[in-house]
Amino acid sequence: MEYQCTLTRGKRKEHWQGEIRLIHYSGACYEAEITGRGTYFHVIAGKHRYGNYICIPNHDVGSELSEFRDLFWNTERLSGLIKKVDAVTVAHGLCHLEDLVHSQKSANN
Repeated sequence: MEYQCTLTRGKRKEHWQGEIRLIHYSGACYEAEITGRGTYFHVIAGKHRYGNYICIPNHDVGSELSEFRDLFWNTERLSGLIKKVDAVTVAHGLCHLEDLVHSQKSANN
């Protein structure tokens, strides 16, 4: 699934395209590939008893998350761990995780 990313820096806005591909889903855990601006992220994200989490093994990143659709909070959290443009790409991709699961389930039925 392709999606648009936007990063505002002062009065200037940057736009680029991101892409997310769901690899695996099992109840409370998502595994996906996210790409944007030439960077690849292998993402493992899910829900635990107290909230959500993300692990990006190929970037040595792991963190707590807000709801997957909380673009602002997740971008801020991730930007402390990876470049801001990469955090925006990943956070925008996370917004589409649950949609991908629903569309995959519909396609299988």
